[in-house]
Amino acid sequence: MILNQKFLRNISENMEYEVRKSIDENFNHINEYDIFISHSFLDKSLIQALALLFKKDGFSVYIDWIQDSYLDRSHVSPKTAKIIKNRISQCKALAYVSTENVSNSKWCPWELGIGDGIHKGKACILPILEENGKDFKGQEYLGLYPYMDYTAEENSETKHFWITDPQNTNKYTLLKDWLDGKDLKLHN
Repeated sequence: MILNQKFLRNISENMEYEVRKSIDENFNHINEYDIFISHSFLDKSLIQALALLFKKDGFSVYIDWIQDSYLDRSHVSPKTAKIIKNRISQCKALAYVSTENVSNSKWCPWELGIGDGIHKGKACILPILEENGKDFKGQEYLGLYPYMDYTAEENSETKHFWITDPQNTNKYTLLKDWLDGKDLKLHN
């Protein structure tokens, strides 16, 4: 399932205290992260819920306004860029959260390129649709990257994050395996 805003907002609204506590307890004092979350700050409530889903699935995430709350998002400077680049290098991969808001971001396309270069292909698109059941149509260059979704394995109700080839949706693997360097597998 490609995530949608209603699903994430429901998590955020119903579990706001738990989301905030989880983020504060688990992500503030880590120097290495599984995933750098490249996103628009305008999607803050969605990102909080997403952080909880990642934690539930066993992953640590870097979110700039949590770990580096002192950074000024409105002022792009070489110093800020250096800090963000360093944080990207402290992560195993980068997930570009694709929403309507991200298309206005000055930072996110740059972060995606840096993450792809640093992590040699360990950058993916995490689309969040406005409504469930719609198709994801991102900017053209996003089709170069695998995408992440959140769904249960066959014969299971437990959901996990998966990485899928945008050119062949039968080619995918668990996020955990992808982070460990395994290739996407062809499934029939």
